[in-house]
Amino acid sequence: MNRGLLLVYVLIMIAIISIHLGFTFSGLINDPSHFEWAILYFGSAVIQAYATIIAIPFTIWVIYMQTRYGVVFVRLFLNRIIYPFTILGIISTITAITMSLEKTVYAYQAFMVEFIATLFFLPPIIHYIRELMTISPEKIVYIIRKTIKDRGEAIASSLHILRLALIEGYPDERAINNILKMIRDDTVELIELKPNPDTYFKFRDLLRTIVLEGTYLPDIRVMRDLFKNMLRWVVVNRKFSIARAFMRYYRLVTLRYMDETLPSTTIEYLYIEPVINNLRSLKARRSLIGYSIEQLTALLQRVKRAGEVGDVTALEICHIVDYVDKTTSGLENLKEYEKLRRLLNELRGEFLCGT
Repeated sequence: MNRGLLLVYVLIMIAIISIHLGFTFSGLINDPSHFEWAILYFGSAVIQAYATIIAIPFTIWVIYMQTRYGVVFVRLFLNRIIYPFTILGIISTITAITMSLEKTVYAYQAFMVEFIATLFFLPPIIHYIRELMTISPEKIVYIIRKTIKDRGEAIASSLHILRLALIEGYPDERAINNILKMIRDDTVELIELKPNPDTYFKFRDLLRTIVLEGTYLPDIRVMRDLFKNMLRWVVVNRKFSIARAFMRYYRLVTLRYMDETLPSTTIEYLYIEPVINNLRSLKARRSLIGYSIEQLTALLQRVKRAGEVGDVTALEICHIVDYVDKTTSGLENLKEYEKLRRLLNELRGEFLCGT
């Protein structure tokens, strides 16, 4: 129990004791008839108040969640929705019992029980509704990981939430990176999972969103690791067309990161390592590695244009040329390599590399 809620309960206890002492010193406690109408009116008001407090916020919440995340995500929270309605049922039962005692000698005790129950359940239910109404995408992903047993479905749902978090008007950068880390961790052993179309289509949609919507760019290290895991998964499961789509959109994602950091860092760390080196370690088919070389060539064309207008220094370009030449060694027999080789030679000559 948090400190604020504990303080509220202390104040409630003080209020209950004060009311009891007031009734005792005034002598009202000695005549149960004084509490007959109080029980009826108070009990009726309590039930209506609790019903309003629960029904209106939850109706708004369900409509919002269903509109934003879909019916599937509302179902994840059914257990949480039941909790406040259970409290309403308890309050209604207590009120019904106390109303049945209105004309007995226990009228005062019944009234106090009704009063105490009303105050006892009010703070947690308000706190609970407040938490549910302000639930963050990060918390939703945490619940998804705990609730959905199918790992592929859980990853797909988490990717969907991440994409929605990215396109918000004022995205929470910390929450986005935390969600990305959770998804990255869930995909470490993804290679053992059977193909799940929904999962890789959701990942493709995430890459497209980053490119087309111009969203906030997540942590570069986590993004690299996540892509590496996803690419391994589709390649091992022989989903080669999906792998090509991943690489095509990932090349565009890499271009966006290139605008935020050094091109050499982006190409080495964000593209060559998770794509080309990853495919080579998997001994992927030649056509896939060749396609990755084509995407790398397109990246270098962008670097060349940036160098020609002065956005990238000659020293930086020469560093990229040396690194690419070194890491693509052994791929000379691929037909796609010839275009890359010619471009590397053009860059060496134009920017005076090695002189």
